[in-house]
Amino acid sequence: MSLLRGVARAGAPRDHVPGMRVLAAIGLAILFAIGAGLGLAIGAVVFFVSWRRSARAVHADGVVCRGELTAADRSAARLAGPALVRLSGALEGQATTGTDVLGVEIRMQRTARNDAAHGDQDLVFGSFESFATAARDRARTNAGDYLANCYSTVTPWWLTSHGPVILRLIAAPAAAPERGSDRLARLDADLVTDRARFSLVVDAPAGRVALGELRLVERLAIDDRALRVSMFRQGRGVRPLGLRNGIRATVYPMSQLARRLRGG
Repeated sequence: MSLLRGVARAGAPRDHVPGMRVLAAIGLAILFAIGAGLGLAIGAVVFFVSWRRSARAVHADGVVCRGELTAADRSAARLAGPALVRLSGALEGQATTGTDVLGVEIRMQRTARNDAAHGDQDLVFGSFESFATAARDRARTNAGDYLANCYSTVTPWWLTSHGPVILRLIAAPAAAPERGSDRLARLDADLVTDRARFSLVVDAPAGRVALGELRLVERLAIDDRALRVSMFRQGRGVRPLGLRNGIRATVYPMSQLARRLRGG
């Protein structure tokens, strides 16, 4: 069901919907610009931490999988195809038994390559809903199992046919409990049994829309540090909006520069 039909059924005039989307996008684009300015101050701190550690300030410990995106809705057809998927913890290592926020980075590719610099669209997700709820969401996250959590883009992205939306990765139903001692072992067990799957959905004004599925195929022995996310890698037309994405647009390259200077 398209967003347009869903909103129309809810009582909104059809001819008002495109204008509402545009106005919302303009407001979120302004917030993006404000965030990019704020990111200069935040980025200075992140630059120092990344330079000192020769690694990401957060989400430094990650693993990369070969992924495959399939579309279930025509608005997501342009997203289908191979991808590199980096899974990471914000602060804790892979063997943690404590709490953490987990992240998923998707780099879409036209042809499957094990080159972490290759791809034309980046999307980023975290196991929290907002900065205001981050502490509560961290406590609620199962930091010992990547596939036991759901993930959100937190801030809106522009998706053709839907306008500004929050994208989500919804985990498959829970697997059998004994799959290994840490989240890498559990991820490997899910890969072997082909259970490493997420539904890709959007929360639109008319309700939740299923876009497709992200299937993790195998774990790759490549350097995950080379997967450097950019808010300006938008080859599939999915564009970042909002304050947090604006901050990322500035902070990410500053962190990446610091790591390059240190050879990380």
